[in-house]
Amino acid sequence: MALIPCRNCGKDVSDKAKVCPHCGAQLIEEQAEQPQPLLCEECGAEIPPDAEACPNCGCPVAQQEEQPGEPPQKVELTAVKLPKLNAHTKKLVLGGIIAAVVIILAIILIVSQQRKSAAAQLSADYGENLETITSMILTSAVQTEDAGQLIRNVWYNCIFEERDNETDPYTRPNGYFLDDFNEALAALFADEEFNQRLQGIETSQDSVTGIMRELGNPPAEYEEAYQAGRELYDAYMEFTNLVLNPSGNLQTFTANFNDADSELLNCYNAMSLYIGG
Repeated sequence: MALIPCRNCGKDVSDKAKVCPHCGAQLIEEQAEQPQPLLCEECGAEIPPDAEACPNCGCPVAQQEEQPGEPPQKVELTAVKLPKLNAHTKKLVLGGIIAAVVIILAIILIVSQQRKSAAAQLSADYGENLETITSMILTSAVQTEDAGQLIRNVWYNCIFEERDNETDPYTRPNGYFLDDFNEALAALFADEEFNQRLQGIETSQDSVTGIMRELGNPPAEYEEAYQAGRELYDAYMEFTNLVLNPSGNLQTFTANFNDADSELLNCYNAMSLYIGG
């Protein structure tokens, strides 16, 4: 046994050693395992790998079983041929496809029609609400105008001592004119019949306001009509509040009342263009 230097650390090691005891480096490459020679089963002679019979005794070479570790044989896949459809079957399949398409299209059409119908109904309801609120405003405005005129007449007749069968109960409660017009107006607002008229105006205000809130998101075709309705509503609220809570002197009240009345009429005429009123 001879000593040779390790090719990794340079220290002396045996030439028979497979691993360096100093550094653990591999010294001898492992040889690939050589296949065992094939021997004849009859005479024991070595048979070349490609021989079909023993060259010594002529005995046929038996087929060797596949050794473990050999690569598996490749399996070729062949395409599966589907059976051909005859003309009758093709017609049935085609008819089924067409029927399915027709059903799907019918469903789409029905859903589309339902959506259009719902949109049309929504639009119709919106238009009816616009007409309703316009009619309510007009009716309440007439009542408000009558109440405002009576307030103005009581106020005026008490100051200028003019007699009138409608205002005398408030301006001449004892057979002679009151010295203070505020007493006459207080008597008017304390009157049960007149007070009911004012309550009716307040109730109309609440109803109109409720409907106006429902009209807050108009369909595209009603956007301009909604804007006109909004302006009519604002003019109506200003007019009614002026009568429900009169303030200022006779001159300012009369001027404000007439201006609000004219503005309300203008807004109503503009709204009539959209509702056909």
